[in-house]
Amino acid sequence: MNYLKYGRASCILLLLISCVVLNGCMKEQDSPATETNHALSLQNDDKTISYSKKLDTLVKKLHIVNNENMDYDVRQNKLEEFTQEFNLLLNEPKSVEMKDGELVEKFDNNLTILTKSFQLKSGRLNVRVMNYRAPKTVTGTIGDKYTFIQWWSSRQLVHAQIIEDGGPELTTDFVVRDSEHGIQLWLGGDVSIYHPDPIFVDLWELSGQKWTEKIINVGKMELPDAWELNRDMNEPIILESRQHDSMSIGVLDHGDGFFINSDDSEQNLIIEFSKSGEVRIDSEYSIASNTHSEPQSYEFIQEKYSENGIVIRYPQISKLKDIAKQKYLNQILKTEALEGLQDYADSNSGVHVEIDYEIKRQSERFLSVQYTGIHYVKDAAYPTHMFYTTNLDMKQVSRIRLRDLVKIEKPFIELIKSGKITAVQPEQQGLIGDFTKDDLIKLLTNADVTKGSLAEVEMESFSYFTNDSLGVSVPMAHVVGDHAEYEIRFAQIPENIRQNEELWSELSSVEDQSVSTVGGEKLDTDQYEVEESQSFQTTLEGFGKVRFVSTYGYPEGLRKFFFFLLDDQGHILYSFPEFYGNHEWVARFGGVEAVAFKDVNKDGLKDVVVIANVDNGIHGPGRVDEFPMAEIYFQKKNKTFTTLPALDQALNDQEHNQTVKDVIQYVSEQRIIVN
Repeated sequence: MNYLKYGRASCILLLLISCVVLNGCMKEQDSPATETNHALSLQNDDKTISYSKKLDTLVKKLHIVNNENMDYDVRQNKLEEFTQEFNLLLNEPKSVEMKDGELVEKFDNNLTILTKSFQLKSGRLNVRVMNYRAPKTVTGTIGDKYTFIQWWSSRQLVHAQIIEDGGPELTTDFVVRDSEHGIQLWLGGDVSIYHPDPIFVDLWELSGQKWTEKIINVGKMELPDAWELNRDMNEPIILESRQHDSMSIGVLDHGDGFFINSDDSEQNLIIEFSKSGEVRIDSEYSIASNTHSEPQSYEFIQEKYSENGIVIRYPQISKLKDIAKQKYLNQILKTEALEGLQDYADSNSGVHVEIDYEIKRQSERFLSVQYTGIHYVKDAAYPTHMFYTTNLDMKQVSRIRLRDLVKIEKPFIELIKSGKITAVQPEQQGLIGDFTKDDLIKLLTNADVTKGSLAEVEMESFSYFTNDSLGVSVPMAHVVGDHAEYEIRFAQIPENIRQNEELWSELSSVEDQSVSTVGGEKLDTDQYEVEESQSFQTTLEGFGKVRFVSTYGYPEGLRKFFFFLLDDQGHILYSFPEFYGNHEWVARFGGVEAVAFKDVNKDGLKDVVVIANVDNGIHGPGRVDEFPMAEIYFQKKNKTFTTLPALDQALNDQEHNQTVKDVIQYVSEQRIIVN
């Protein structure tokens, strides 16, 4: 009987458990959302894993394409697979989450990528243009180029298309326009198979999520002297200068065209696009001045906008020799000064604005204008203090933004937070420390880019420059002034943070020439062993009579090369950048073999050529006998010297480093511009 009781109890318990489980199953069936979410979660995980695997597969194929030891046919097949599969990968939503730099790094810098965002009538369009230049060992001496375009309005709507498949054109810049014909894409760049290198401009229109190339009516174009249009190709437009070997292309500030410049030339072109789709070629804005021409002086006159309670004073340039350039510069100044006034066109808006300006720097190359004032809205508790700037490159007739001068990255932010930056108003000195590094990077990356409204200027950052300092303005709470300005001397900004060597060579004042110097102390002969046979008295522009000394130092106990300029008292005037051969090698058995002082790149400044023997520092088994390494230190206008790592690598990899004559002959065949 007891066994039966226990048996019945066990059955009842099992029945109850079964009901609970069954009920749970029924509930699960009654909740399709739960099941769907679970399935979607697994599906998303699969997609992420799948995308990562596809990326890795593509990278492996790219390695095969670049491997010169592989069979030619194998490499050719992998090249075709890579371009096709890369295009397919770009059509996946996951691809837009990768930043340009991440993609470039993933593919070992074989891709060049440019992304821009455009405001259209229908919303915002993000466009990414990617170039891949195939190895010459696979495609021949020219080297085929492949151009991909990726566009998306959101993460969920992403499309990509290969628009150049093995053609000669390499896109270096592009414009998107929302015209009466629809969305248009204008590509611009260089065509390397021609000499001198011409520029192409090509029109594409978006229709049904596909870009289609359009024929351009070249009959609407008139070209100035020294330029010609290659009429053998209507698609795209090919422009070339008959006088010069190299050209560059950039988008105009107003975004509706390209500015094309021939190096070392007064001849420049503006290609502008009208709303009707017509193309106009104009050379009236000879923007790049001839480096050999006489410097142009200029003055200012004050203009004033006064309407509906708004008063804004702004400068206009006068007495500039180039009238066309003056006209273009003044248009930029006016547009920047009056930015956002359309918001206050109604006289009943109750807005009061009063802004004045100050010229912070005026030179033949640079103009920096600072605007300050108040912005008051009727019934508001208090007025807002306004601050914004306009910085101009007088030579290129273009705006200069903070990101054009410095790399807005962690080292620059750390420099700002280190205390070397000084507040214009002393009571605001510590306020910069309230910003996080991420906040400053975001804020300063967008510096000098106004959003189109005077009211929004309150939350933006700006930059300016004086004769010896770089200034930045950041937004602050009203109680501490609405904005705060900080300045850091050019001399305190290291070269690895600087963004544009050509601008910096003219931006830095005479006081800034100590950037790469040691500080005037005597050479420590306990730390450096002088190689007397390769040390010479010489005369260098900017320094006068100096002594160039070759030395050996012992960082971490390894014997390596170091070079200095000394005065007649043995004080260090300048320490040269690190020798190329020091990167992976030492000088245990080798030594300095040759030094020459010669204007290698024909810019009027004497450069320094050094050849030294290096080795791996091993004595006995595994020793690598000494072999030559060459380095060229190019002198810049600001009295410093610089190196070109890509040139150093080519020079030494191709063994043009045996003698000074070998070095100079090789470099004479290149186009080297450092100033």
